[in-house]
Amino acid sequence: MIIGFTGSYCSGKDTVAEYIVETYGYGHYSLSDVIRHIMKGEGIEPTRENLIAFGTNLRLQNGNGVLAKKVLELMQEDRNYCITSIRHPDEISELRKRKDFVLINVDAPQSVRFERMKKRQRPGDPETLEKFIELEKRESQSSGSGQQLAKTAEMADIIFINDSNDIETLKHNVDKLLKQITPNA
Repeated sequence: MIIGFTGSYCSGKDTVAEYIVETYGYGHYSLSDVIRHIMKGEGIEPTRENLIAFGTNLRLQNGNGVLAKKVLELMQEDRNYCITSIRHPDEISELRKRKDFVLINVDAPQSVRFERMKKRQRPGDPETLEKFIELEKRESQSSGSGQQLAKTAEMADIIFINDSNDIETLKHNVDKLLKQITPNA
């Protein structure tokens, strides 16, 4: 089974995936890590702005589903995976070629996500709610090779609301979710 994650900035996509990887033994690929790996090889600093620009350019040159194609080539047929950082509808289309793919949109209220972002103190993150909102708008184009988070959210099979900052509540909710979508969880 392949569980794909899309969702808003700081909604908890990676936290959910990491829990599934640690608890259920899934493999994990991040489409952003594919971009980071290529950028590192070219000596480009992996800032958020550079990642967005490089990813857009990579899609323009190689097709909008290129990142999904790259991770699908790395996967073993007999293993379960989580894939994070899905940000374009064509990535979903590539992943849906596998019959065992399910897409989950992870979301939380904007105020909760902004507070999470401030706590993690990642370099380059916006410092005000206004800049946070502006960043989200830029990451949700409606066409082309850029990020299209609103469209990927619309394509989700499941919406998972992660509005609690309590990790035990999150783990419990993820366990319930996995029991719904996988027979052996």
